[in-house]
Amino acid sequence: MTLPLLEVIDIKKYFPVGKESGSAAAGLVKAVDGINFSVYKGETLGLVGESGCGKSTAGRVILRLIEPTAGQIKFNGVNIEKLNFKQLLPYRRKMQIVFQDPYGSLNPRMNIGETLGEPLKVHGLVKNKAEMEKKVSYLLELVGLSPSHRKRYPHEFSGGQRQRIVMARALTLEPELIVCDEPVSALDVSIQAQIINLLKDLQKELGLTYVFIAHDLSVVKHISDRVAVMYLGKIVEISEKNELYDHPLHPYTQALLSAIPIPNPEVKKERVILTGDVPSPINPPSGCRFRTRCPKAMERCAVEEPVVKKIGAEHLVACHLLD
Repeated sequence: MTLPLLEVIDIKKYFPVGKESGSAAAGLVKAVDGINFSVYKGETLGLVGESGCGKSTAGRVILRLIEPTAGQIKFNGVNIEKLNFKQLLPYRRKMQIVFQDPYGSLNPRMNIGETLGEPLKVHGLVKNKAEMEKKVSYLLELVGLSPSHRKRYPHEFSGGQRQRIVMARALTLEPELIVCDEPVSALDVSIQAQIINLLKDLQKELGLTYVFIAHDLSVVKHISDRVAVMYLGKIVEISEKNELYDHPLHPYTQALLSAIPIPNPEVKKERVILTGDVPSPINPPSGCRFRTRCPKAMERCAVEEPVVKKIGAEHLVACHLLD
């Protein structure tokens, strides 16, 4: 098997809470607590789960926008977690991110031409103004916008257009990997479909690799090759897309999938209703973290944390029910 483009090995990210100047932290928010996965060149890995499960934190840690507490991040076989700022610069070009809020991630004081031209100048990828304008025009056309838009400012665009601009900015440095952090959740449903189709077209044309973070499983199904399900800082299930949607094995995955609406009202589907709230990541439950809401929890779940087991060729699950 070929080497993964991205390999995440036992990554953890803990945030101290209740810390005052000169004092020790009162506790730790275990936002990401030992996750493992690989992403191969040209594929899309969907990372799904409820709000607050650690998806966005994981995405930022992968790119070292925030530093991991522990673990390894390998890009093309190189452990970038150990690199200093200067050593990391060449890898910054190869890994980019598309944020959830397209307006908040654009500088309102810069027009679109300046926004797209800045990374080109910083990395020395253009020799003069004419070359930069040509590249900016190409990027705008690539995401379905007109080159004449480069003189406009972010507030002059719709939400869908702003997200296209953010995607164009992510493409300026010709990256290999793009982390898409809830890129369509703030958009209307009709616009969501356009952006998803654009992402797929760009992937096919440019050979891109995506980590697609979302909480909407119906959106993830349309773009992902494989799907990883997160709950309270842990990955509980990873599988090829169709296998996961047709045969979910973890009770949490089953509950998430049962909540997806079916367009045909005549088709009846059993709903799995989860009780209680998501526990605090400061003091997660012992054993299996999902046990406090799981309808199938056993005594063993309270005392023993389930390990990830391989079920079939590509299906990984962390659940005692499968022992």
